[in-house]
Amino acid sequence: MISQKNVYELIPARYRNKMEQEALYASMEDEVEKYTLYGSLFGFVVTLGIVMMFAPFDPLVKAVVALIASLVAGPVTPYMYISIVAERRKKEIESILPDAMRLVSANIKSGHTLEKAFLLSARDEFGPLADEMRATAMEMYGGEPVEESLQNLEDRMKSELFQETLKLLRDGIESGGDTAALLDSSADDIRNSLEIRDEIKSSIRMYQIFIMMAAVGGAPVLFSISVYMARETTSMWSEADIGSMQDAGGGGMGGIGSQVGFDMSFSSPDVNVALFEEFALLAIVSINLFAALIISEISNGNIKQGVKYVPVFIIISILLFLGVQGAISGAMG
Repeated sequence: MISQKNVYELIPARYRNKMEQEALYASMEDEVEKYTLYGSLFGFVVTLGIVMMFAPFDPLVKAVVALIASLVAGPVTPYMYISIVAERRKKEIESILPDAMRLVSANIKSGHTLEKAFLLSARDEFGPLADEMRATAMEMYGGEPVEESLQNLEDRMKSELFQETLKLLRDGIESGGDTAALLDSSADDIRNSLEIRDEIKSSIRMYQIFIMMAAVGGAPVLFSISVYMARETTSMWSEADIGSMQDAGGGGMGGIGSQVGFDMSFSSPDVNVALFEEFALLAIVSINLFAALIISEISNGNIKQGVKYVPVFIIISILLFLGVQGAISGAMG
């Protein structure tokens, strides 16, 4: 019987290594096989269904696009999910890191060893950081060298701030420095870094709002107006009497063309409104996809956090596109 592990081992090693590293950061290493397999299946099936139901293409083209999109979404879905969990855990740890470092420092100043200070400082209110501190303290009590235990803790952390703090702590221990003073100094530096990061986020918030308004609000409204005008213009030309317009503008008796010395001809514009509407929908989806990723890049320094906003942006913009079209049609009669 084929087991979950056997199927997981068929996945390319490079992808497995990335998944396992992100799962380690997210503290999900025991469930990485399950999330990888079921997440890939979920992403494949959902993407296939969405494209086949809503993509405005011919059946053959739709099938090809659905297959390609599903093959891409399959491996991307579990990776992005675990990465988002890891980023959320990283932020939670960084927010409480200065307080935890100060508490460890206070315990060391009280005369406790480093492993005892870690264990006493692992309070429940520190959340995932408390679990990591307990695990590190247990490694030290189990006979693991302090430097190796701190290295293992660093390997499990995605936070660059925490990693740098642990490197300094290891160097301080190896050189015989004042560990408590080093932790106090690191706590102050981390707190200052977090405050600067918050100030930067506040200063660029206006840019994020502008991008979101342009993508979610501006693009659907403008495209809906354009589609309505194209549809109404085509309808007006289809109802017009082209033959009488040709007689009026041509060079015959009383024609306008005979008065100015040349023939005038009229023909309805060759506009495929359905194709134009399909283009508008695809453009709206693309604009909101990149808008969500750009906002995440500006705000967090990576695009992974923007993935969770993509469905929200797309759904709101498409509903607004359809709603504005209906409102214009109702207002114009």
